[in-house]
Amino acid sequence: MELNFSLKYRTHVFFKDKMDEVKDLFDRDCLWIIDKKILQKFDVSRKKVFVFKGERSKDLDHVEACLEWLLENKADRNTSLVIAGGGATTDFGAFVGSVFNRGLKINLIPSTILGAVDSSIGGKTAVNFVAKNTVGTFYPAEKIVVVKELLSSLPEKLIASGKAEIIKVMMLTGSIDLMSGDMDLLSEKSLEQAIMDKYSIIADDLDDTLGKRVFLNWGHTFGHAIERFYGLSHGLAVANGMVLIQMYMEHLGINCMSHEELLQLFEKFGVNVNYENYLKDDGWQKFIKFDKKRDSEEILLVYLEKAGCPHIINRKLNDILKDLEEMR
Repeated sequence: MELNFSLKYRTHVFFKDKMDEVKDLFDRDCLWIIDKKILQKFDVSRKKVFVFKGERSKDLDHVEACLEWLLENKADRNTSLVIAGGGATTDFGAFVGSVFNRGLKINLIPSTILGAVDSSIGGKTAVNFVAKNTVGTFYPAEKIVVVKELLSSLPEKLIASGKAEIIKVMMLTGSIDLMSGDMDLLSEKSLEQAIMDKYSIIADDLDDTLGKRVFLNWGHTFGHAIERFYGLSHGLAVANGMVLIQMYMEHLGINCMSHEELLQLFEKFGVNVNYENYLKDDGWQKFIKFDKKRDSEEILLVYLEKAGCPHIINRKLNDILKDLEEMR
């Protein structure tokens, strides 16, 4: 599968069954950034490896440490960087690769479903500074390798997180009738469809300036705040954010897909959403102000009218907080 973002940026997506099939895709002298959680799945005896230690390492201090490691290993513009791990790892590694010497060749091996269909696709790189993903670049990978062996061993929470992202992007495009259809969201066919659905949204808006890519923010305004405050996984936090934003639009009297219908869809595919807990607790709401779609005192909110029909409204932060208080 090839994703053509421009003449400069083309991403080749490969599906492989086993880890042993990956090594032939990369040069022997590649430098590797590997998530500590999956380090044992790689033969690192002959590799130069920077070990990434999770979301708490996704900051500027660790960026500096990784840049120093690249210098120590004599990286230059011809160096290929392979980044293996979940979304935090690929966000971090791709950011480092994008800024070192104005850009190395980067290749991604996502170790989660969410990473395979979301964070690896489309070139967004980022690290956390004060809030989540506030420092970043747009820099698509040359290769993305989805390894079924890595995804098949995921814990249930990460599987649910990935399913939530697949549901999100398929509902945004309306490519599949999820409500009446019976499908395996984790099959290669479904993963390919989810990747192509995301690509269809961002292909002409790589740097997020034309207003098309913004629809992917559905569920993120509330979801990112929930994720930040509670430490919930990204996919499940956004799933809760999707339900809450639909409920919020209902509260405003805006015609939209009901939050009950969305809840039924999540339940159908085994995604457990506890939005009522977050509706009752307002601790997470202080992080809404860090939303990247904020423009002065207004925040852009994405909601779904129906499958395939996303819309946006702008609302002042103080009004959002007041509305949420009324909804409790």
